[in-house]
Amino acid sequence: MFAQGLRITLSMAIVSLLIIPPVFAADSVVAQAETSAPEPEKKAKLVDLWQPGDSGQRMNIRGRVTSLDGTPLPGIRISIRQANGDGDYTDRYRTTLTTDAKGLYQFGSVVPNNYSGARHVHVTVYEDGWQYFDMSILFEGDPNLEYHYQDGKPIFLEESTVKGETILFGRFDIVLTPD
Repeated sequence: MFAQGLRITLSMAIVSLLIIPPVFAADSVVAQAETSAPEPEKKAKLVDLWQPGDSGQRMNIRGRVTSLDGTPLPGIRISIRQANGDGDYTDRYRTTLTTDAKGLYQFGSVVPNNYSGARHVHVTVYEDGWQYFDMSILFEGDPNLEYHYQDGKPIFLEESTVKGETILFGRFDIVLTPD
């Protein structure tokens, strides 16, 4: 009996909502629900330094450049420099990336070989209006981490198989401080 009364009350409430036009005060704000699902975060275009036949374990690093308050910074130039899989520095393992409209960047390479100390990738940002950023991407699990740079940040590389090839994936976010 109670359930039947509840159904009748709910039905009358729904009918009255459909029949009675809404009344808004002059200073009220009406919000409309978003009808489309939010866009999933797209990956930035991959700048791939790796080429078939290169020695060393293939890796992809991606990240986001933001200000201290978390605002994504588009158009920021990031200089990347590292040794190749044999431990030698070559121009092929040096590039400048630019963040996309959402502050994202991504590059493919190889885990640099240990030429001295821990394996690392040099990351530099010199952009007007922002303090100079110079840090090394280091890799968790490297036995030489304790003997290496104070200005480095170790990241975790996760192994995944893509089209039958094992690739390591990591994330390195950069936070810039205004000048």
